[in-house]
Amino acid sequence: MKPTGVNMTNVKQINRSCVLQLLLTKGAMSRTDLANSLQLTTATLTSICNDFIQKGLLIQSGKADDQNIGRKRMPLEINYHYKYVVAINIHYNGSTVAITDLSGDPVAVQSVSMENSSSSDPKTFLARIASICIRLLWENNLPSDSVLGACVCIVGSVNHIDGISLHPFKIFNDKPAHIKDILEQHLSFPVCVENNVCSFLNAEHIFGSSQEVTNLMVVKWGPGVGSATSTGGVVCKGPDYHSAEIGHTFFYQNSDMICKCGRKGCLESGVNLASFIEKITELQKRSAVIQNAIKRYGIPDINNILYFLEIDCPELKKFTHACIHDLAIGVNNAIQVFSPDKVVLFGTLFETKTTLKPFIETILEINPYVTEDLFEESTLADKKEYIGPAATAIKNFLIEPGGE
Repeated sequence: MKPTGVNMTNVKQINRSCVLQLLLTKGAMSRTDLANSLQLTTATLTSICNDFIQKGLLIQSGKADDQNIGRKRMPLEINYHYKYVVAINIHYNGSTVAITDLSGDPVAVQSVSMENSSSSDPKTFLARIASICIRLLWENNLPSDSVLGACVCIVGSVNHIDGISLHPFKIFNDKPAHIKDILEQHLSFPVCVENNVCSFLNAEHIFGSSQEVTNLMVVKWGPGVGSATSTGGVVCKGPDYHSAEIGHTFFYQNSDMICKCGRKGCLESGVNLASFIEKITELQKRSAVIQNAIKRYGIPDINNILYFLEIDCPELKKFTHACIHDLAIGVNNAIQVFSPDKVVLFGTLFETKTTLKPFIETILEINPYVTEDLFEESTLADKKEYIGPAATAIKNFLIEPGGE
């Protein structure tokens, strides 16, 4: 493709985008500090900020910088209630619809049952999602013109340009779904679509503790294995819109286990939530500890699996460590390929020291050139059901257009 080049309009939009990105990630800053950080002239920075203030997008924080002699600097910050975004997370284990402000804090969150989602017609299901969005906006006194836009994140590969879910694992009969087009028939604001782990990577860049890391990898464990990488702050995808999917790399040579992607031998098929549930069910026949745990916590699922991983059952612990070892090999191989500056870990199966610490220790044993500070548990784990699509909507409809 022939490069489009850079003209004055591009430069203006890029500068505006950079101001918004910096304020969203760093918080309140003075005009002088903004200009210095972005290497913009004071006149350019002032023009941008004055326009944002007039729109109501920026406000003065009211906290003057007292450390400087002379005239006090009045920091500017994002008006997080300037607009709102709708965050929709579609997953075969259950979906979520949320409304958040520009800081990613939720105004409303609703869980959505995914019964019969595998065979559901996307038009029918998405019409239901749209009605929930409209009702939540109405219940919270938010008119449609207060919404920047909506983002849908979903498992599997996504054509984010046209808003098409290309391979929604275990949803919509695994057939492509034109999510953007369908939802925009019901909603009065724009819609974008992204893979669920890629959207979480966007959240890490905007709201996470690795905001300054441009070469980043995120790994999700539970219920499956998902991953995504960015280079120079840009999410990496191939020409077929696949991200760096560690879970669907070939791992088990002689396995008959069919992964949800349809192939045999994928890493995910041996270490996913279903494999843990299958093992617990098998052990139930001969383990009193497992039997008691089921009586106490119920049948194992995504909501209670961590309780089972922490019980004193040697056979289950042995199985868990085997899964950790396999996952560590897969992630280590990806680290060797992508050379990230930071690896952020999230997902239900990482939310216990029973798995998180041994996982990191195993990689360090496998690869002596990797250090522990390469890994970080996500600070956004408690928002994982909606923060990805919220961040992606903010990126697509606010940051990239430069607040226009």
